[in-house]
Amino acid sequence: MNFGQLLKDARKQSEKTLKEVSQVAGVSLSYVSDIEQGRRKAPSVEIVRRIETFLGITDNTLVRAAQSEMDLSTEARNIFRRRPELNMQLLRASDYFSEEELTKMINKMLEDKGTKNDRS
Repeated sequence: MNFGQLLKDARKQSEKTLKEVSQVAGVSLSYVSDIEQGRRKAPSVEIVRRIETFLGITDNTLVRAAQSEMDLSTEARNIFRRRPELNMQLLRASDYFSEEELTKMINKMLEDKGTKNDRS
């Protein structure tokens, strides 16, 4: 499950509103909504910790999910820097696949890469 979905589930479970979370986090309501809807990635760990405290989360579930999401994003950027031709291939693929489909494919490839690295 991604960070946004975990945040949404935790917020609803604690019966807090988007507005309350946005005020505690110090970000806009639309930003929190975008995160929950998967349109934006996790905010900084500092903001996530404030949200966890507010929602009563003590096991760092949200922080771990945010860090995992950030690690994947960093790895993806590094891949595209090392292999710029992938940018053009990705642009071509965007004619045939939605952004969500492309994101899922890239995340799957990164997960597979991590699995392969763990075995070697």
